[in-house]
Amino acid sequence: MENLKATTTEFLLREGLMDLHKTSKQWVSEVDLWKLELDFFQKLLDSNAAKVTTYKGKKTIGHLQNLITYYQGELLDEFAKAVRKHEKYLNKIITGEESKEESYRVKHDIIDDKITSFKDGFKEYKKELFQFISELM
Repeated sequence: MENLKATTTEFLLREGLMDLHKTSKQWVSEVDLWKLELDFFQKLLDSNAAKVTTYKGKKTIGHLQNLITYYQGELLDEFAKAVRKHEKYLNKIITGEESKEESYRVKHDIIDDKITSFKDGFKEYKKELFQFISELM
């Protein structure tokens, strides 16, 4: 069943814990895919770097490279760690070891906001990368 939302973006019906768990599993899958994409993008940059001769082009390739390094070396690992911790907390709620469901939901929303923000930025990154590479061809 799809959750209904009011115009204020507040849920009329709260998502169940299993729905939140499914979302967390989706995040893990997305992080894994992003890591694979970044490996490919690194190879793409490496294989096209020799074609870049202008200062502007070298600056762009440096910028694209720095973002790959940041995403791979820090951000995606932070997401994966946060989601694993989040899932462990959910397990404690389900088994009755922990009863603070509301704090779980708050943390879920925080992680969701961060991942949604990353998705938007990553789309822009890919657009910039593909445009840059296509200009080299």
